[in-house]
Amino acid sequence: MKYGLILLAITIILVGVCGCTQTPTPSPVNVTSPLLTTESPTVVITATLQKTPMVSDNTIRIKKLAFDPANITVKVGSTVRWVNQDSVPHRIMFADGTYSQTLAASDSWSRKIDSQGTYNYICSIHPEMHGTVIVE
Repeated sequence: MKYGLILLAITIILVGVCGCTQTPTPSPVNVTSPLLTTESPTVVITATLQKTPMVSDNTIRIKKLAFDPANITVKVGSTVRWVNQDSVPHRIMFADGTYSQTLAASDSWSRKIDSQGTYNYICSIHPEMHGTVIVE
């Protein structure tokens, strides 16, 4: 019991000593220094990019049993691409006898057209699907 009282007394003294200590709050210091500015050279690089026709610019999507867009106008020498986004097969057939392989879902087919004119095409599997490529 004697040790318990001694331990209690030491604990009370330590709590009192720790509770009475405060950290002084630092006072604000005003320091005035000249403002230094440095200017670094600014380099501006501008690039002029010319858009070149890409196959994706002349892409016809096949979806919901229709060509999208059904009619397209391209320049001579352009390549037109058909992409089957339907779940059923399609086959592109032109009036001049040119035709694609059967396009399963996600398949694509491209045709380069080198002469001016109007080129009508259909899906030979679904003849109600038709479109036109106009080459200028």
